Amino acid sequence: MKTIFITSFFGFIARNILATEFLKLLRKRSNVRIVILTPEKKQERHKQEFGGENVIIEGVPLKKPSRLERVFTVIFHNLSDTNTWRIHRLINIKRDKKYFSAPVYWLLSKLGHFRLVRIFFRWLENHTLPADRFSDLFLKYQPNLVFSTDVFEPNDVDLMREAKRLHVPLVGMVRSWDNITSKGLNRVIPDELIVNAESVKDEAIRYNDIPAERIHVVGIPHYDYYVTESRIERTKFFVWLNLDPAKKLIFFAPPADLYAGNDPITPKVLEVLCGIDAQIVIRMPLVGVANIGRFGAQAGKIAVDVPGSAGDFVNADISREGDRHLADLLYHSNVVVAFASTLAIDAVAFKKPVVFVGFDGAPRPYWDSLARYYDYNHQKELLKMGGVLLAKTPDELRAFVIDYLENPSLDEKGRNAIINERCFKLDGKSGERLAKLIISRL
Repeated sequence: MKTIFITSFFGFIARNILATEFLKLLRKRSNVRIVILTPEKKQERHKQEFGGENVIIEGVPLKKPSRLERVFTVIFHNLSDTNTWRIHRLINIKRDKKYFSAPVYWLLSKLGHFRLVRIFFRWLENHTLPADRFSDLFLKYQPNLVFSTDVFEPNDVDLMREAKRLHVPLVGMVRSWDNITSKGLNRVIPDELIVNAESVKDEAIRYNDIPAERIHVVGIPHYDYYVTESRIERTKFFVWLNLDPAKKLIFFAPPADLYAGNDPITPKVLEVLCGIDAQIVIRMPLVGVANIGRFGAQAGKIAVDVPGSAGDFVNADISREGDRHLADLLYHSNVVVAFASTLAIDAVAFKKPVVFVGFDGAPRPYWDSLARYYDYNHQKELLKMGGVLLAKTPDELRAFVIDYLENPSLDEKGRNAIINERCFKLDGKSGERLAKLIISRL
């Protein structure tokens, strides 16, 4: 019997990994014992959804990071000199008034270009922070392999550090397309790394000190169902939404207050969209809230879709039913309007045109604006491919949406480029590739 630890600390891991063919194929192996580590408050829900004869769910108490751990977090964040982190440092100065910290952060960002400096700080953290947080679980189960599903998540980092010290084989995964350039320097180098796409592999080689031969590209496991499942019938779906199936549909995802603050951008966008001859479904954020102003559900014109609201990304999750519903919404939409979101990749997976909103509802300085998000590394690369349009004014937003409604094949070449660059393969076999890789390492 071989034992594998699989982490599920970040909220979307249940949807992204556990609810896919990956776990189904892994649990069919009678000689494999699967131990899923998740926050205590999620233990019972995970037992109901994923528990079974050879699947054990261990609830892990979450702890507040110590002062020293917070110091190391700041160091590893600022050892990254990506454009994303340059913008973060600008915000630290302008919004948070960290004038004295700014020179230190800048110096760290320049030192982070040197490999010996990166090696030193990883060594220092490994020999400074406590190493026994998961020792009881390692002693209890004696795992043959640790699979960290999110190498940047703090709880995953603690587990990976302990696995390395105990010489337990470690496979890590980059959870999302933006993580390498937006989460700072990786704190632990796994024995092997799994990524969703070739572009993420290139970033892991460039920024994370991981040799190419130790990186494996598998695709996006939860997209398998986008390819293999049939979608709900249009008339039935639109009747449920209280909309007209004969009319075109604009999918609008407003920004959460976490990103937009008190900016009145959402009502301004809705005013533009309501002036277009189409229906609108407003997909509310899963984490945080969005103020849609005077706009609400209106038969034959506006539907408001509320997937549930979580206070943070640890507690956020999308169930299989919830993900199926999101897929139905995207499939039956004609245009997707969003804000610097991974939703753009989801939409492109369904060949849907996407327009990003790149202006604010009220004048704001750059460092506090929505426009800054489009200078993040991953968003700049996405826009370069030409499959997503960035509307910098309300008039541009209106024009772009109308053009796409009238001619949905516009920029199709760019959308295909995004699929190739960010999804690897939409062949319904990403979960299978991931399972085969993990089984081979066991």
